[in-house]
Amino acid sequence: MYSGVQIRTGSNPLIRRNKIWGGQNGGILVYNGGMGVLEYNEIFDNAMAGVWIKTDSNPHLRYNKIHDGLDGGICIFNGGRGLLEYNDIFRNTQAGVLISSQSHPKLKRNRIYDGLAAGIEITNNATATLEANHVFNNKFAGICLATGVQPDMKGLYKIT
Repeated sequence: MYSGVQIRTGSNPLIRRNKIWGGQNGGILVYNGGMGVLEYNEIFDNAMAGVWIKTDSNPHLRYNKIHDGLDGGICIFNGGRGLLEYNDIFRNTQAGVLISSQSHPKLKRNRIYDGLAAGIEITNNATATLEANHVFNNKFAGICLATGVQPDMKGLYKIT
């Protein structure tokens, strides 16, 4: 199974103003130290996560619309990092943003809404910096934290 776009092993592309949909393994997969700037894209209707960030990858996602996925909007695993800012993440089947297994991204000024699970879920020894996000109208909690998880929450934010 393939993703629409794969970024790996130190690659650092600029991916701008695309529609990425119908991926069997997700819309975009960033792994094994991948980087890159992904901006002004519409990522939707993928079988897995709209965006996977895995294994020490550190992309910058800004001004994207990530929606209507059959899994999470953005899933960050295995030491994934990244800066996610000014994205609209909505109507995904699982968490809008799932952060797990020693990952530590920064989420700044995103709108995460209308999801069928939690807006942001942090689990498995992961953490995050959450700054001025608007998380609302998700079926479960706006932010769901596993035992012992303590994200760094900065600035004004709205969670309903």
